[in-house]
Amino acid sequence: MAICSGLLLKFVAQQVLEFRMFLIFISHSFLFVGIFFIIYTLVPLTDFSTSIYFISLFILSVALTFAAHFLHRAIFTTEQRLKKIISKLFDFIILETPRKHVSEEKQIDYVISYEKIINEIGDE
Repeated sequence: MAICSGLLLKFVAQQVLEFRMFLIFISHSFLFVGIFFIIYTLVPLTDFSTSIYFISLFILSVALTFAAHFLHRAIFTTEQRLKKIISKLFDFIILETPRKHVSEEKQIDYVISYEKIINEIGDE
């Protein structure tokens, strides 16, 4: 639950720029606690002393929190790049193709349909 909350807050932090630093801090805290308890539950470390046990849990939790942060950033930037590629492809299909393969009389219809599509889609 804590990991899901942390990832959700990370996503919200990318969308809401006013509270970005606060939300990132809270999301990292959630991720740290969630990863800590997953490690605590799944890895039995009875061979070591208690201090080494908790130090290793702390180090692993911090490392996996950073890994989750960089994975989230990689996914977010990939999503942005894909949106740009799709937008450029859409512009090419709608704007360039009619100029080369459609007669001049029908090009007006294509421009009108392009404007309708843009108005319906918005800034997705």
